[in-house]
Amino acid sequence: MGVAHQRRLAGAPLKRPALVPLPSAVSTPRASAWSRLRVAVSGVCVLSTFACDAPTASRPKPAFAPTTLTGGVLYRWESGTTIRVWVVNSPPSAAPLDLGLATRQAIERWNAVAAFREFTLKSATRIDEAQIIIYDGVAALPVSVGTCGFNPRGAAGYTYFCPGTAAVGAIPRAEILPLSQDGPGLTTVVIRLDRGRVSNQSSYNAIVAHEFGHALGIGAHSDLPTDVMFGLPTAETPSERDRATLRWLLGQHPALVL
Repeated sequence: MGVAHQRRLAGAPLKRPALVPLPSAVSTPRASAWSRLRVAVSGVCVLSTFACDAPTASRPKPAFAPTTLTGGVLYRWESGTTIRVWVVNSPPSAAPLDLGLATRQAIERWNAVAAFREFTLKSATRIDEAQIIIYDGVAALPVSVGTCGFNPRGAAGYTYFCPGTAAVGAIPRAEILPLSQDGPGLTTVVIRLDRGRVSNQSSYNAIVAHEFGHALGIGAHSDLPTDVMFGLPTAETPSERDRATLRWLLGQHPALVL
């Protein structure tokens, strides 16, 4: 979620919002650890809307703690969610880096990690149906920011979401971030890239893959450069360690639902 290296999780600097969680380019509403991650987790098993039957028997152990950037707050999507992703086109002058290509690759490779189809990333056909919007800083911010601050601070990658409020005993959900145009929409997570911080398509692909890891629930960085979730990512494909960590957290009850 909040990434301190070049890429930074979107959302206010991990500051724990009052009861909700994180960003990584995410930030969670619950702990001052939200320094880089803006994440709103809503939908725990306690809620009738949250699937409580995600298989847990075959869950691997996480290779690294998945909530170190969120002060221990675990966030994720509801089990079985189809997560639609919209890519904001960059102006022609922004070539040759291809955000669409990097996003399609990240979608394909992270989808392969969901052993029990806990989520399915899919390209949106319209921006107003997307839960995740990804854009490069050469374009305008496509949403209105939530109640938590939006400050990429020059990071190469920034994942942002804001925890919403919830009734007593309920699990908070991330706020819907209204579209700058085209109506309210369904977006809860925004990923911002800064192509000025990378030199080639491979590096761009690695940062996009890393930010998607944050957007799916990994609120932490790995200490091994062979992992996509390494703080200064160079890998474009989730490693076995990345896969084990995400698969483990997908079987846990979240404190915040995206």
